[in-house]
Amino acid sequence: MASKEENKTLSQVYQEEFQPDYYINRYYSGIDAGNEFCLKNLHQFFEQECGENKNRKKVLEVGSGPLPLYVMSASRWSNSIVCSDFLQQNRGKLTQWLSDGREADEIWSSADKEYAFLVLERVRHSVRCVIPCDVLQSDPLLGHTESPFDIIISVFCLECAVSSPKEYSSTVSNVVRLLNPSGHLIMMGGLEGEHYFIRDRKIPRIKLTREMINLALQNAGCEIVTWHELPRNLRPPELPIDYTAMFFCVAKKIC
Repeated sequence: MASKEENKTLSQVYQEEFQPDYYINRYYSGIDAGNEFCLKNLHQFFEQECGENKNRKKVLEVGSGPLPLYVMSASRWSNSIVCSDFLQQNRGKLTQWLSDGREADEIWSSADKEYAFLVLERVRHSVRCVIPCDVLQSDPLLGHTESPFDIIISVFCLECAVSSPKEYSSTVSNVVRLLNPSGHLIMMGGLEGEHYFIRDRKIPRIKLTREMINLALQNAGCEIVTWHELPRNLRPPELPIDYTAMFFCVAKKIC
């Protein structure tokens, strides 16, 4: 007979075990090669896609987590950003970052503090709201805001929210429904990994491959237009994660 612990759903595990402060300190205490990889590619995308057309793109981040790191680039080109997350504790922490003063800039401890403050101020003026989301639902935003969006960003989210390749494909389709025709979905995450840790708790995730991502996007009516990888060995070896590489993927909605 399965134990009570084994019978917990993945969503219950996150609700009970995920600790925002530990997550920030463990995975985002500085700007390492992995963070630089994500931020550089995001900046290049927005620069190429938006150019001088500032403030005209409607942007959604799915699975924002407890900090506004990955909407920094978007905030330079858009003043209509919506952040979302499944966990109340993450939404609460993210709201603190967006409403507090300079002390919230501690995440950029290795960066120039004055520049970090200016960037965060720009993010604060660009993010319109922080709302609940559940990517397992056909309407992931649960009716909290109007879609569609021009650009959707999702980092280390979709593969961590599901238990099978079939469920992953369905989740990608749910998110793509929130896109405008010809809109872009930007996904970043880890390939081949099966878990990561929050303190001593092993959090499961599906073993994601490029082929699985490509098939899910095709089924959702998208095509990949950009793909980059960063080998796992370029990230700090002490990080409690097991993926073989990070990926940066931009897909365009074609139908």
